[in-house]
Amino acid sequence: MNSFLKTGITSALFFICGFAVAAKSPLIPYSKTNSQIAETRIVGGEEAIQENWPWMTAYVGVFTNFLTSLSVNNVIYETRSFTSGVGGQVSGEIIACGIGDAVCVDATGNVCLIERGIVDFSEKSDNCEAGGGIGAIIYNNEEVDNITGGTLGEDYTGTIPIVAVNQKDGLALLEQIGNIASLAVSETTELQQDASCGASFLGDKWVLTAAHCVDSENANQFKMNVGEYDLSNGAENAIDIANIYIHPQYDADAISNDIALIELASSSDAVGVKIADPDVTDQYAIENSLATVAGWGGRAGYAPNEGPTSDFPDILHKVDLRLTTNAQCREELGESFGISAANVGVTDVMICAAIPEGGRGSCQGDSGGPLVVNTGSGVQQVGIVSWGFGCAASGYPGVYTRVSEFKDWISAITDGIAITQRHNFGLGLEGEVQTTGLAVTNNSETNVGLSFAFSDSNTFTLDASNCPTLDAGNSCQVSVSYLPTIANNVSSKLIITTDDPQVQSSSATVTAGTTLGYAVELAATAGSESDAVTLFSGGTNGASAWVASSTEVGIESTTTGDLQDSIFVASIEGEGVLTFDWAVSSEANTLVETDPDFERFDALFLYLNGDLVDVINGNDDEISFTEYSLNLSEGINLVNWTYSKDPDVSEGDDKGFIRNLVFTATVVAPPPVAVVPIPAPPNSSGGAGSLGWILLCLVGLIFRLRTKH
Repeated sequence: MNSFLKTGITSALFFICGFAVAAKSPLIPYSKTNSQIAETRIVGGEEAIQENWPWMTAYVGVFTNFLTSLSVNNVIYETRSFTSGVGGQVSGEIIACGIGDAVCVDATGNVCLIERGIVDFSEKSDNCEAGGGIGAIIYNNEEVDNITGGTLGEDYTGTIPIVAVNQKDGLALLEQIGNIASLAVSETTELQQDASCGASFLGDKWVLTAAHCVDSENANQFKMNVGEYDLSNGAENAIDIANIYIHPQYDADAISNDIALIELASSSDAVGVKIADPDVTDQYAIENSLATVAGWGGRAGYAPNEGPTSDFPDILHKVDLRLTTNAQCREELGESFGISAANVGVTDVMICAAIPEGGRGSCQGDSGGPLVVNTGSGVQQVGIVSWGFGCAASGYPGVYTRVSEFKDWISAITDGIAITQRHNFGLGLEGEVQTTGLAVTNNSETNVGLSFAFSDSNTFTLDASNCPTLDAGNSCQVSVSYLPTIANNVSSKLIITTDDPQVQSSSATVTAGTTLGYAVELAATAGSESDAVTLFSGGTNGASAWVASSTEVGIESTTTGDLQDSIFVASIEGEGVLTFDWAVSSEANTLVETDPDFERFDALFLYLNGDLVDVINGNDDEISFTEYSLNLSEGINLVNWTYSKDPDVSEGDDKGFIRNLVFTATVVAPPPVAVVPIPAPPNSSGGAGSLGWILLCLVGLIFRLRTKH
């Protein structure tokens, strides 16, 4: 049975990377999962000149929505639309209408400025229109970005255009009461784009960005807009992503080797940027030379442990900084944090840039964008926006990926034999084989013979029979299998050798994490003794398997430290219903999930076949069981309960609990029995002495349960 266990832990993320700050030492930046990293953007810069950045690329999501605009006294504000709204273009004096929970008096012919909160957006709009208002501006009541997902509801009957702005702009507009505002909402939806990261175009079909920008399952659903400058237009030029090559040694916790290559689905004729050689990069760093970084987004800086940023522009912005040597960077960060420079995690594959007085730098949203120097041979890229502390704060240089250290890796993929760079089998079930395919592509102009071998592990097996040779421009696939044992955290490099020394080849890193061992001893205690249910348990980062509860009926999780996950899995064969009682004793959340600052604290997560189904937490020392049921489909179903411990407060028992685990299989009725009469033989009289016999055919049904891959 092939199976792949994905836990997808979604507990609280704590970063001191990507310009997001956690209260931890900068010895090693870390994150609980590697699925997300804060974005970065420009602070203290100015609008870039489009002609100077032909290689600038935006990593964008493309969507259709209503176009909106707002200007007051020749100042243009960033706006968003509300779903179910109406189109229109109006101009009128701004009038303050509070939170819009009552009819806005004296609004006739004016534009209502309303704060978010208490009542629905539709009610705010209706109260504006009822007072004679011709349009409305609703500003956020939180220090986060603009209102997202705002809707007026399907039953909205208002007729005035409504736009949303962020809190900062809303407060600024309160100072513009009495001035004329011009706002518009398009009558129909238009193709639009939103950038989450920057990137640089290398030429042909290749784009360079930060690994943390594309380190997610849905990364290839976004697009790359090569040569982008103004995000408010040009969404139709965005190109689909064909392949993503994240560096095989990328470490999401240490934010090291933070580099990725994107292969576009089609080539571009834009001008590509040149990557600086190592000696050029070193010399410019020694001389503390001027370097420039560009990107889109929030231009408000902040000190470590403060923020967030705001003020995100559509127009590309750039800012000039000074390169530093890594020794200087470590010294400055060490002094700011009050630790030894030797304990600062700035490595040889990184480079820093800043200005001593602060106030200028990259920040949320510029991740993946280029840091360039203007050499005697033209502009060359020396860095990729990667991570830092705060945004443009004095004493905290921004840290960039040193691209010169990766030139061989880049050329091996773009002009040699490229292979899927990384595969993590994740958690495994003891004795259950997992298999995956890794794509191999010949990007050279030469037909080659290939051989494959793992570097240092007997844990993985390889079938490369589909790839003995590979013609230029073609692809094939090798199959890698992993048979989990109780051994944890195994890793190996898959090395490709060509029969032509002129053709470079890349390599892949294959890893596997904690294996969950059989937990037969928990069956009776948990309440499940069905032959269709096999139990497994284990933990990550030193956590232990689930055990029989010492205080309650059933079983309980076991975590002894921060950032640990105690995992219990039921592999269930067949269609049916799984019922159980669950409870948790943990730190209470002080905010509701809809709050922008909500973070999931210590919690018990429930997954079905890798998808998050539900989560409970926040009962402090109270243990209150609730019954839960899951409908399971035909085949092998993996039900996963994971108690996840965050890095901070411990309250209550800090445990999850399960009891009364019962699987009830769906009973499938057999099909009706076929009754087939036998015809009388020839020359038969058909009389009483020659009755025809009835043949009763009993068909044995063999059901082979589908295995999920």
